[in-house]
Amino acid sequence: MHITLRLDPLRLWRWHQELISQLESLTASRVSVVFAATTRPLNAPVWLALQIERRLLGAVDTHPFDTLTPDSFYPWLCEASPEQTDARIDLANDQIAATDGRILTPIYDGQPGEAAFWVALLAGRAPALAVYDSTRDGTIEIGQPAIESPHALRVSAAAVITRLITGLGRVALDTQGHAVTPNPSASRVPPSTIGPTLSLARRKLSTKVQRAIDRGMGTQPRWAVAVRRLNGRAALELPTAFDLADYTLLPDDGQRFYADPFLFSDQGETYLFVEELPAATNRGLISVARILPDGSVTTPQPILEEPYHLSYPQVFARDGAIWMLPEGFASGGLVLYRADRLPGPWTPVARLIDEPLHDATLFDHDGRLWIAANTQGPPSARWGSSWDSLSLYSAPNLLGPWAPHPANPVLIDAAATRPAGPVFESNGALYRPVQDCRTGYGAVLALARIDSLTGHDFAQTIVQRSTFSAASGLVGPHTLNRLTVGSTTLEAIDVYGPAHRLRTAARHAPTPSGRAPRHKV
Repeated sequence: MHITLRLDPLRLWRWHQELISQLESLTASRVSVVFAATTRPLNAPVWLALQIERRLLGAVDTHPFDTLTPDSFYPWLCEASPEQTDARIDLANDQIAATDGRILTPIYDGQPGEAAFWVALLAGRAPALAVYDSTRDGTIEIGQPAIESPHALRVSAAAVITRLITGLGRVALDTQGHAVTPNPSASRVPPSTIGPTLSLARRKLSTKVQRAIDRGMGTQPRWAVAVRRLNGRAALELPTAFDLADYTLLPDDGQRFYADPFLFSDQGETYLFVEELPAATNRGLISVARILPDGSVTTPQPILEEPYHLSYPQVFARDGAIWMLPEGFASGGLVLYRADRLPGPWTPVARLIDEPLHDATLFDHDGRLWIAANTQGPPSARWGSSWDSLSLYSAPNLLGPWAPHPANPVLIDAAATRPAGPVFESNGALYRPVQDCRTGYGAVLALARIDSLTGHDFAQTIVQRSTFSAASGLVGPHTLNRLTVGSTTLEAIDVYGPAHRLRTAARHAPTPSGRAPRHKV
């Protein structure tokens, strides 16, 4: 397959080379580059904002928005657009070109052209991504990326462009199968960037001021774990709005916080596994508490620590043993642990997937094991957000071999991808708790019904969304876990907010002294 990139020699980015690399890796595609005859320098406010951030944050050799010279593209350069080409990707035009052949044009929030991309980011949000395909006279949706730092333009731009690179590669190879929406306007006036640039500057200042106030007053938001009894309530049922008054908060001593709760029961004992983040190290470890028969909960005790951050401790029984699959993103892979006895110690058994994953969640489906996780992009371009890209892996048994889904990432959507707890079955259907991160990390909990999952495709439908009321000042849950023990179902969630709001909203529980007090659920 022969693909031609049309670039503006005054706006050449490092990510253009990454796009070429990924296109070349797809079925050994041949890629050529042609420069547009009409050139336009980068919009002045955008250029200034990028340069200021680059100087303040320091240069990063592999940042996708470092500028390159035309000589950098010499190995792929053609003097004129090749007559024999399967697709042309136009990255130099703010309008949809009317020309013969297959032309692919990025679309941002329904508009062609780079200006719409920058306006969205300067306004503190990610544009919806699509690609216009001239042969089908319509746009093919890529998805809705997430941006984790709306006040940081370079970071936000890198996250969004990572998803665009993936989408362009897929659309270039696909001539059928993707849904097409009506053709966007072929000619629109590029939006102004002056107002959004000033808005970015105000957000940067506001963020710094608010952080300083929080530090001075001790009101920094933090994660906390809360538990309640459901008295046998159906697993699928969720409240329209969570109320922390229904829960008992797992208190901390102010020197650490807890998150990512997972419940597990064995031989009459019920355990609550959590991520513990001590302020002294700022590196997560796995701790465990016991939920006793009278409903009281012990203070979590550390049971697994590594030289890198650990979180999301999914614990499960399988093949006559008890296992844990914690997130260890910083290790570069996914490590499986086995319990020598409960609640620990835990022994590493195998590195299942040699790729950094976020919130990897194991489940059974159709005779195979599956892992759903978030990924940030290919090895050479891990610039994407950890909130918006779902990847799947499957294996015939726990120890593998584990194979990536051929369509990875199977979904790009800040509202419906990052796992938020164990997958469960209800009335013959599988459901994934997911994080809706459109307004922030773990801000809303959603339930996604898995409609299709095979070795070739994946589809899901969001059936419900729940969060805390705006008046509470709390966000989340970020993780949902339920466990039925006898006639009672326990539910554990985590919630994010200032410490004083957490204490006020939740059931009162005594502050722990030492490491072994108990609190009533």
